[in-house]
Amino acid sequence: MKEKKDPRKVTFIEAIILLVIFIVVMMYGALKGGFPTAMSVLYCGVIAAVYGGFVLHWSWDELFKSALNVVQSAMPAMYFLMLTGFVSASWLAGGTIPYMIDLGLKILSPQIFLFAAFVLCWIASMATGSSWAIISSVGLALSAIATGLGVPLPVAVGAIVSGSFLGDKWSPLSDTPNLAAAVNGQDIMKLFTNLLPTAGLGGIIAAVMFLIHGFFLNMDKNANMESIAELTGVLEANYRFSFILLVPLAFVIIMCILKFPALPVVVGGVVLGILEAVLIQGVTFSEITNIVWSGYKASTGNETVDALLTRGGCTSLSGLLLLLFMAFIFAGILNKIGVLDSIAEKLTRVIKGTGSLILCSLLTSILGGFLSASVYVSIILNTEMYDKAYRKAGLDRVNLARTTLEATAHWGGMIAYSGGGVLVLSATGVAAWSYIPFTYACWAGMILTVIWGFTGKFLPKAEYDENLELIETETKNA
Repeated sequence: MKEKKDPRKVTFIEAIILLVIFIVVMMYGALKGGFPTAMSVLYCGVIAAVYGGFVLHWSWDELFKSALNVVQSAMPAMYFLMLTGFVSASWLAGGTIPYMIDLGLKILSPQIFLFAAFVLCWIASMATGSSWAIISSVGLALSAIATGLGVPLPVAVGAIVSGSFLGDKWSPLSDTPNLAAAVNGQDIMKLFTNLLPTAGLGGIIAAVMFLIHGFFLNMDKNANMESIAELTGVLEANYRFSFILLVPLAFVIIMCILKFPALPVVVGGVVLGILEAVLIQGVTFSEITNIVWSGYKASTGNETVDALLTRGGCTSLSGLLLLLFMAFIFAGILNKIGVLDSIAEKLTRVIKGTGSLILCSLLTSILGGFLSASVYVSIILNTEMYDKAYRKAGLDRVNLARTTLEATAHWGGMIAYSGGGVLVLSATGVAAWSYIPFTYACWAGMILTVIWGFTGKFLPKAEYDENLELIETETKNA
């Protein structure tokens, strides 16, 4: 009988080769093959599993168990995503989203839309601590308003994602910064303060960029006004509008601010949307039941309005849910064979200087998001990998918390096969990856993080003993 070999983790060279293969597969699928992203992720998962089994000698049971553990941990995100289909369908049928679009078209102009969308999503997300709740409600309406105003959808979604995930990243109420603070042994308010030079300043820079970008949009103002008047006229002719239609949105935002769990809050928003559809818009209970399951189909007679409002429903998300499922299986296998561990371990050995340390931890945190499809997994893994390196450099661990957060929070809404990315695609209808160049708050925050790393500015210091245990609790700024 052939002797069974002990399983091992990948080496650095193997990890790089596998990473290149995964990138090639993803790029080929997106740019040349033209097949769904879920299939690209599935192919990558198969490659990782075959390599893990035949070359690294991991058993199928071990690989499959690791994949299932990741999928199990991601189930709340998948439930939330499924509920967003109910939200969009019920709010469309009830008139909440059409009313928000009507108001937005009347109030906003194309030139200030990007700035207004960014700031609105930033404030709402920071107040609620939930980028997902804002994307699935305010973001959905803003993307439709952008289309009505003639604002390019990728740019508009860039502003929506920038604001929503900036607020989430910087809010003391959000789970993402609280996780980053907790795994680094930091107080959330200390992390909040230390995000001022990156997230705070980055947000201001992004707001200015969106304001400037808006005035460079090349659109015919007169034709645009005529189009807006036509759209609002069609909306008002087909729906009964009143301020009571904003109750579902107000309910979701207020309940999130009060820190009620997101899933039941969203369910409450769906119930309110169904009630408004039945009581205000005259939809029968049988009709609304079919709508929340299969999606809302507008029939106003105006092609543009019908295209804007025909969406939603649980079944409309089946493809995106499968994409998310494939991504977590892929992430579980990668975690088992140790691809990210091998790369980070090699990097920490050759890093010289504080700037290089922060840059490398930033890059591997982004890579962790791509490989794990999870902001949380990347934050935890990179914190474990760089903890000693930051201590040896005499840096307060709040720097590590800030770096991992700046490198992951926004990417959670930009990686097409992550939970947040899938949510953005389903809520806004934007093409995958197309809005990434326009997420100015993300780029500004990361660039500032690297700049402060190499200049030594805004880097709290700490003293450690020979065992790398903290000597002083007071930090000293560089």
